[in-house]
Amino acid sequence: MNRKDFLKSGILAIGGFYFLQSGLLQAVQPKPSVKDVEAPIIIIGSGYGGAVTALRLCQKGKKVLMLEMGMNWGKSGLPYSSLLKPEKSAAWLRKKTIAPFFNIFSIKPFTGVLDRLDFEHINIWLGRGVGGGSLVNGGMAVTPKESYFREVFPNLDADKFYNIYFPRARQELKVNVIREEFLKDCPYYKFTRVGEEEAHKAGFKTMRVPNVYDFSYMEREYKHEVPRSALNNEVIYGNNHGKYSLDKTYLQKALETGNLEIFDLHAVDTIKLNSDATYTLQVREIDTLGKTVSDKAFHCKKLILAAGTMGTLQLLLRSNAENNFPIHENVGKNWGNNGNFMTGRNWVNPLHGGTGVEQSTIPVGGVDNWDDPEHPFFTEIAPLPMGMDVATALYLQINKVNKKGLVSYKNGKLDLDWNETHTQKMKENADFFVKKMNKANGGTRAHLLFKDGFGANICYHPLGGCVLGEATNGFGKLKNHDNLYVLDGSLIPGTIGVNPFVTITAIAEYCIENLIKMNEFA
Repeated sequence: MNRKDFLKSGILAIGGFYFLQSGLLQAVQPKPSVKDVEAPIIIIGSGYGGAVTALRLCQKGKKVLMLEMGMNWGKSGLPYSSLLKPEKSAAWLRKKTIAPFFNIFSIKPFTGVLDRLDFEHINIWLGRGVGGGSLVNGGMAVTPKESYFREVFPNLDADKFYNIYFPRARQELKVNVIREEFLKDCPYYKFTRVGEEEAHKAGFKTMRVPNVYDFSYMEREYKHEVPRSALNNEVIYGNNHGKYSLDKTYLQKALETGNLEIFDLHAVDTIKLNSDATYTLQVREIDTLGKTVSDKAFHCKKLILAAGTMGTLQLLLRSNAENNFPIHENVGKNWGNNGNFMTGRNWVNPLHGGTGVEQSTIPVGGVDNWDDPEHPFFTEIAPLPMGMDVATALYLQINKVNKKGLVSYKNGKLDLDWNETHTQKMKENADFFVKKMNKANGGTRAHLLFKDGFGANICYHPLGGCVLGEATNGFGKLKNHDNLYVLDGSLIPGTIGVNPFVTITAIAEYCIENLIKMNEFA
């Protein structure tokens, strides 16, 4: 099968790292509201950092207002769509799907959960909606290697993180692990079993990867006892069932305190620093077609940026350019793609049923080559649910980021200094991995998936730009400000070696705990 035929015959497919209804419903119109809003504490963004911060402040009796540009899908009554039938939730205001490949589907523009920022040498996928990236990722809840955490954050107390903050994050996120007996017998995980067997044959070490998908639910959906989700090709467009996204964990607990109010479909454009050290936010309330319903001004004493790495950087850099908003010289520096590099192999296990016709969208296996001094990497054994067996293996490799990028604001938009030189070592690692796998097991590099078999331009884990202790103080307070805090992935200097959301959660727990102790929100 050549590349053209492969693309035509494949229904939509995508790996399980992602973080990636019939009949047209009328756009959901936001309720009329006042155009000037006062709040003591405002959080921009409802992803991991924002959700952690909201819960801990609300538990201390603080009133918190959260602004989220995406929809509250839990309240909308609309279902998430599957990979094989992309509909309303599939993309943010696009006419065509924006998955990493096989975008053969046309869709109606709608405020869906998956968005993509396109730069010259890299595409960055983002989550939109109450719950942020937790809505669209594959749920891989991986704690980084302690040695690498110490290398990335030499000024943090690693013992406290591994004894307190990582365990706390995993507990709140409801991290669990698939039962080995179920994995061994479930046909939806043949791709994992084949991937691990071939990795062992090639001399690689594998690891079981925890997840925030409820595996007890998955076992029930496999038995047809409950509605299917992961076994119904749901993931990067949202999971209707089974997955503990933030709207079901941190945010739900924060709302239950009665101290959190979430304004969805509210897009913050710029921030202004007032003479009394308070902040004014220029905000557009939008409908589900992306049209502005009203322009608003939100005013607050304390402002927390948790809009995700790219959202936070855009707000700071745009506000600086348009409002002369003060930012530290380190804002935008030490950005990285967390070493994201995709690759794959064709003609995998062809004589024994390939990698399987049916595949769960939730990944549970990985190749751990991090201790190799020449080729250190972690590789996710990713699903490729195409509705047919194509004997193809897909991998998301996570590497060190040896050369960091720079984010700036030019000509009215974000500009990213990032090119092939930043991913050269990652490409060498991917080439090493694929060649070793093919030599031991047969197969070819996945030219059917990527140009030359390498997906250097795919990024799910943007990190950095407001690095902890560089652009901020040691607890996330932005330098040159008295009342502004950054609590999201931009605190991590471009790399953490694994899927980053557990680390983002733990760092947010650490920062907000200390900020509260220091009476920053008194």
